[in-house]
Amino acid sequence: MVTETLIHRFDIETYHRLISDGILREDDRVELIEGRIVDMTPIGSRHSAVVNRLNDLLTQKLQRRVIVSVQNPIQLLQEQSEPEPDITLLKYREDFYSDELPKGDDILLIIEVADTSLEYDRETKIHMYAKAKIQEVWLVNLLENCIEIYSSPLPAGYEFRRIARHDQAVSPKNFSDISLTANQILGI
Repeated sequence: MVTETLIHRFDIETYHRLISDGILREDDRVELIEGRIVDMTPIGSRHSAVVNRLNDLLTQKLQRRVIVSVQNPIQLLQEQSEPEPDITLLKYREDFYSDELPKGDDILLIIEVADTSLEYDRETKIHMYAKAKIQEVWLVNLLENCIEIYSSPLPAGYEFRRIARHDQAVSPKNFSDISLTANQILGI
């Protein structure tokens, strides 16, 4: 006898109901990815330091031009995904998105910092961001000490990928007037 495996897909409304009903707690390290509730990997000290450094650098350089959102949810893919990127640059709004979570058009740049989650971020989350038409994503690769820059989304992934190392500069596509080096971001 062959047993068929059933997979239950969640939408954002159901996901939020699981939170409000106490089934998922606000401090659970999970996110909704393409209809699946996925455990997030633990955050180590280097990962945390890079996120804090990026927050500091971007907040200083982009004062009040954007909202620098740190490990907060965004909504993507027709109500099927609510990831929590490490850093998201959002279009500036006076209400700081108090009535609704940011969606695709609100997002100027997503930055994921990865060590143990590198393959998952690269193979799952980067592709999800491309499907959602996020124009630019940076993957801060702590294992190889580099920044992977993805741009020009296509349904199957990003058309362009560039790698920055050492003193090579990176600039957010929407803010070419600011520049950071890979070493600045990585703290090396």
